Amino acid sequence: MRLRHLILATAALALPGLAAAKPVDHYTVSANGIKIEISAPRADIIRVRAGEGGLPEDASWAVLPQSRETRVPLEVSDKGDVTEIRTSQLIVRVDDKSLAITITDLAGKTILADAPGVPIRFDNGAFRVRKAMPNDEHFFGLGDKTGPLDRRGGAYTFWNTDQFGYTPATDPIYKSIPFVIGLNEAGGTYGLFMDNTWRGFMDLGKSERAASSFGAEGGGVDYYVMTGATPKDIVQDYAYLTGPAPLTPKWALGFQQSRWSYMTQVQAQGIADRLRNDKIPADVLWLDIDYQDRNRPFTVDKKAYPDLPGLVSKLDAMKMKLVVITDLHIASLPNQGYAPYDSGMAADVFMKNPDGTPFVGPVWPGAAVFPDFTQAKARDWWGRNYAEFVGMGVAGFWNDMNEPAIFETP
Repeated sequence: MRLRHLILATAALALPGLAAAKPVDHYTVSANGIKIEISAPRADIIRVRAGEGGLPEDASWAVLPQSRETRVPLEVSDKGDVTEIRTSQLIVRVDDKSLAITITDLAGKTILADAPGVPIRFDNGAFRVRKAMPNDEHFFGLGDKTGPLDRRGGAYTFWNTDQFGYTPATDPIYKSIPFVIGLNEAGGTYGLFMDNTWRGFMDLGKSERAASSFGAEGGGVDYYVMTGATPKDIVQDYAYLTGPAPLTPKWALGFQQSRWSYMTQVQAQGIADRLRNDKIPADVLWLDIDYQDRNRPFTVDKKAYPDLPGLVSKLDAMKMKLVVITDLHIASLPNQGYAPYDSGMAADVFMKNPDGTPFVGPVWPGAAVFPDFTQAKARDWWGRNYAEFVGMGVAGFWNDMNEPAIFETP
């Protein structure tokens, strides 16, 4: 049993005296208890949403609101058991019974198609979407992953993990970027981005010889297929969806010196002097946590670094910038005059246990609390903590331990 929203999807036949139906901005269809929606934020990008019984919440932590809310016109026509949806650059065919999706160019060349069998499956809140994987297809991307450049044949987990001491076989590690570029020997290229914040995966031919798949333990199905002639086109599409990186300052493109750790201001200055004396190019010197007072973020150890503004000035005269680390936690120090803790508690920005008490975990300064960066007020409060260092002339900040990382965990 399938049900199509004809008020949105019907295109009138081109008969004499019968006006063509107006283009629509999305198409929905339901079958076998699953509902899917097809839309296009741009003519070369297709968005697919799906859920059991209904569609998931239309929200995102990754895709820009303007990109997510933009929808180009679609021409929809009934081809019997298949519905054809067109943009000015792509054709999407949806099987009305199985809900299998095939995306082609205007000449009919397949760009990406669902795998035979069950294309999408829900299981107790989790989901898996399966795509056909031709023999000549190769995959690149996924961000912070170990292993070979070509991801074909591997399965990868998206679950931010503080994996100190990882090996080439370790997965997952620090960051989760569920974006992959598919290439084949005929020159075809596409990008696929799964917009889901739950623990997820991409299986690029490890469990099935002729199919790739992706999914998550919860949340809704919401993914984008980007098309173009080259990988550069796909990266530009991805930047359109998630936002381009800020323009890097020129000095950040130079050689940079960092290690764990420079224990004193004298040692740090000595490193800079040695680099200049030996004529080794360097534009930036980084400081790890030992410049801080007992590893407490947004502090300075006045014994080890008695004049941090003076260090910045001396480096500036040498045409060298200073970057300092800031771990993304705050030492739990009530009633001890530690301003970041006091102001954070006053602003109510720290993560809490189910009973409403602050969540406390051990990290570098010992017991620590953690900002809830999902709250705008927490992000604003966090940003204000940098003001003193910016005023000193510190050029950049190394945000670390932001998986988030907590010691003494299973």
